[in-house]
Amino acid sequence: MFRLPTLLAGCVLLAMTAPAWAAWPDRPIKLVVPYAPGGSSDLIARKYGSYVQSVLDQPVVIENKPGASTNIGSEQVVRASPDGYTFLWGIDTLATNPSTGPVPSFDPQKDLEPVGLVTRIPGLVASNVDLDAGSLEELLAKAKANPGKYSISSASLFLQVALLQAHSGISLTHVPYKGGAQAAMDAVGGQVNLVFANIPVLKPLVASGKLHPVAVTSAERSKSLPDVPTLAEGGVHAEIANWYAVFAPKGTPAKIIERLNEITVGFVNDPKIRDELEPLGYLLESSSPEQLGALLRKDTAVTADFVRKNPKLARPN
Repeated sequence: MFRLPTLLAGCVLLAMTAPAWAAWPDRPIKLVVPYAPGGSSDLIARKYGSYVQSVLDQPVVIENKPGASTNIGSEQVVRASPDGYTFLWGIDTLATNPSTGPVPSFDPQKDLEPVGLVTRIPGLVASNVDLDAGSLEELLAKAKANPGKYSISSASLFLQVALLQAHSGISLTHVPYKGGAQAAMDAVGGQVNLVFANIPVLKPLVASGKLHPVAVTSAERSKSLPDVPTLAEGGVHAEIANWYAVFAPKGTPAKIIERLNEITVGFVNDPKIRDELEPLGYLLESSSPEQLGALLRKDTAVTADFVRKNPKLARPN
């Protein structure tokens, strides 16, 4: 028979040795978005943050940290405490930057824990309404006849723009920005001729007549822009899409990773979320942490191979 003091002492010892994840979360969670506010990544990240907050009953604070082609925000998460209170809204630049630059100071495969995939987003090539090329075929013909004459902006999507040029045989002057919204508005204003951005960023500007849609970069026409042809319809056989996923600092407890993955899968499969986001151009897709890790490794290898074959085209000036 135990004495009461002995029982109390045992309870105190158990509380002191309980794993960190047992009470998780008991304070606000930070989700770092490595892009400026207003773009497609920021929009869906905020939807995701609200969903996580509703499930865990703890605030999810979105912190925008743009710069260095997403390296600044990503590095902040790499250096954060792996306690389950800081996560990264990871972009596929985690796979491309090591080869295309700017090369990060960390190893995405070694220094981050995959949580789960959220979405893939095809791109859209759009032009200033005054550009003297109304279709993809016209644009390709004029660009081939005038190498470097036409400029194209993007949210530092170096590989995507490089793939567009490599598969179409044209040479464009790439102007990188910290976010898709700014890249799009400069195309509207005529500072650049073209813009390459995710469909959700450009769709409102296309709908309002401020930009002219040239082609979507998905294999099939987008349900959100059914009248816009694919690159393949113009003879450019390339499929280009970004992916967004959630990552944690290396060493984050496995139980926290597992729980957040469950919530992430719930977000992706929620009918209301799908009804809201898919018409905007998001292709929601979930994964396990292991599958996301495999995707990161695969895309890193594919990018490295492309850069080896196209060193001048893939690396920023």
